Amino acid sequence: MFDLAIKNGMVVKSDQMILADVYIQDGKIRAICDHGSHMEAKEVKDASGMLLFPGAVDAHMHVGEYQADFEEMDTSTAAAAVGGVTCVIDMPLNLKSSSVLDGRIFQEKKAHLEEKSYTDFLMWGALVPENIDKLEEMHNLGAASFKSFLSGAGSDFTAPNMAQVRRALMTIKAFGGMAGFHCEDYNIIKEEQERVVSKKVNTRQAFLDSRPLSAELIATSNILILAKETGTKVHICHVSHPAVAQLIKEAKADGVDVSAETCVHYLTLNEEDFLREGCLLKCAPPLREKEAMENLWSYVEDGTLSCVASDHSPGMLWDRDDTNRPVYEVGNGISGVQTMFQTYYDAAMKRGLSASLLAKTLSENPARRWNIFGKKGAIEVGFDADIVLLDPKKEWTVTNEKLLYKQKISGFVGRTGTGCPVETYIRGVLVAKDGKMCVEAGFGEAVQ
Repeated sequence: MFDLAIKNGMVVKSDQMILADVYIQDGKIRAICDHGSHMEAKEVKDASGMLLFPGAVDAHMHVGEYQADFEEMDTSTAAAAVGGVTCVIDMPLNLKSSSVLDGRIFQEKKAHLEEKSYTDFLMWGALVPENIDKLEEMHNLGAASFKSFLSGAGSDFTAPNMAQVRRALMTIKAFGGMAGFHCEDYNIIKEEQERVVSKKVNTRQAFLDSRPLSAELIATSNILILAKETGTKVHICHVSHPAVAQLIKEAKADGVDVSAETCVHYLTLNEEDFLREGCLLKCAPPLREKEAMENLWSYVEDGTLSCVASDHSPGMLWDRDDTNRPVYEVGNGISGVQTMFQTYYDAAMKRGLSASLLAKTLSENPARRWNIFGKKGAIEVGFDADIVLLDPKKEWTVTNEKLLYKQKISGFVGRTGTGCPVETYIRGVLVAKDGKMCVEAGFGEAVQ
């Protein structure tokens, strides 16, 4: 007898959708049968009218810090779970005090995640000029990949120059790892930001102008050239513009081992939204013009941008409010992991796209790139039973009260749509239902 049967739902695969019954035992999917099967299970869930998606693997999420007043690991992963994310890949460079710079810090943060996370997880390690000799140490402890800010990360970290990136890539190639990059050229960003601050140009448009597309193009091109030379596997984070995606497409055709992601905010929001609504939509790279937003979708559809992620980067309201402080002092980052799945689904359906695109870009492709496909990433026999029930007819409005973030703010508040996750299962256990958690913090496990 199986532990659980989820029956009568439409199973969404990366290449098709099938009406089927899914049987779960010991946290794994043990059988997928034609609709109307009659095998016995201790618990039966009737999923009639629901779409069954594989749980999302969010490859770019700043999970949180150990601070009482900031986003924490439990609140951020709870928000992820109710939003249909079953596995997060935590980013390593937030506050200097907890950034994952070596093996000791990696193990400490992993222990915190094991204690507090609601979802399963992997971890990025940091890549900065000072820790290139620590990369293999972190890799041996389980670091899934290594992240670097080419634009610099505030005052805490120095961006590596291209010589240092080249050396790091050769180091990573030697142990078979992968490097990921926030691609904006350091010198352009530094020069433009200093100009804005020195002249006290306190406008939202000035922020957009200080992070031009050329900075993203130059940095991406440099990484692609070095990746080809060294043969190292690389991942380009949060691509904001189709011109950048085109560089990546051409590099792939040239044999470069590169993957890339975009984020739901680049697919659904644009610079007009930022100029009108303010710094809850301030991010780096910034939101681009509406035409770029629309054209970016074609690179998701053709697989150039193989992953869609949240880049969930929470902050305090005072640090996202440009009515009380200059725009150039306001922090960057959009809180979006809880609303990523539903926002992406609604936008894709309005474009007449298949739900399979979500299964591919939210689940299968990131699971394959981070070498956990077979455990995560699809509804298939032998995989972890990470399943999201999405009601395609459920209308939704994002409100502050519904958010599970510690700081209940998001640039997605006020957005509406149709189609929303209503139940999330991780390893066969119902962890979230109708926006509320059903398990305790610490349920999540490190994915080995």
